[in-house]
Amino acid sequence: MRKIIFISAFICVITIQINGQGLSENDTLVTVKSQLRDLDDDTPVRYAHILNPGLGIGTTSDSLGFFTIYMKRNDSILVTAIGYLNTHFSLPTFWPSNQYSEKIYIRKQMYLIEGVSVQSLGSYQQFKQKVLNARPPKSPADQATEYVHTIATKEAVEWSSVRVGINFSMKTKEEKSLKKLQEVMNEEDKIRIIESKFNKRNVGELTNLKGEELEEFMEYCNLPEEFLLSASEYDILDTVKRMYRTYWKRKKQD
Repeated sequence: MRKIIFISAFICVITIQINGQGLSENDTLVTVKSQLRDLDDDTPVRYAHILNPGLGIGTTSDSLGFFTIYMKRNDSILVTAIGYLNTHFSLPTFWPSNQYSEKIYIRKQMYLIEGVSVQSLGSYQQFKQKVLNARPPKSPADQATEYVHTIATKEAVEWSSVRVGINFSMKTKEEKSLKKLQEVMNEEDKIRIIESKFNKRNVGELTNLKGEELEEFMEYCNLPEEFLLSASEYDILDTVKRMYRTYWKRKKQD
């Protein structure tokens, strides 16, 4: 009987030691010193964003694709780069070391654009320019809005041409309506330009936020309209990334 009790106690001690060791290994930070590479042509992916939502930290790859970040063994880091699919990276099962230095490969994102016609007498530069000028097809909603604007402009022009009497410098009702229509169209063009660079999809992929929390963060950014219109998509997302760090720290303190 004493022998059985001794064996049972010994097994319990061994189990507690193994479980305690497993917990400590999961909490151990692993230093990831890696390089991002293109899966297709094996070229470095520079200026990508690497985020660890679990620890609330992030970094950016340099001009050669190298970066350093910390993660727990059960963490998953998010890699985002313009022109590439979002990639989630986790350590291989039972990774023996506290440092990971293998390369990480990500895949390009494919974009569908309209076809271009190539003339037999055209040069390569002409073909290249046509491809660069090709735009993705418009959505039905954009097509309907453009149609309404076209009809409204046509009607305004026809009305402005039917005028009788002396031409004064004072604006007619039709001219005022046409000017007002142009202002509305210009404002909508601004909104389209801003939304193409600063939208829920881009910000959500960069920060991994969703729903009401994503909307709250975008309101927190409060970026000036002139900056959103003139800055490139990369500059805007880089600014958003830096603001997200401050936002995350404030949320943790609250």
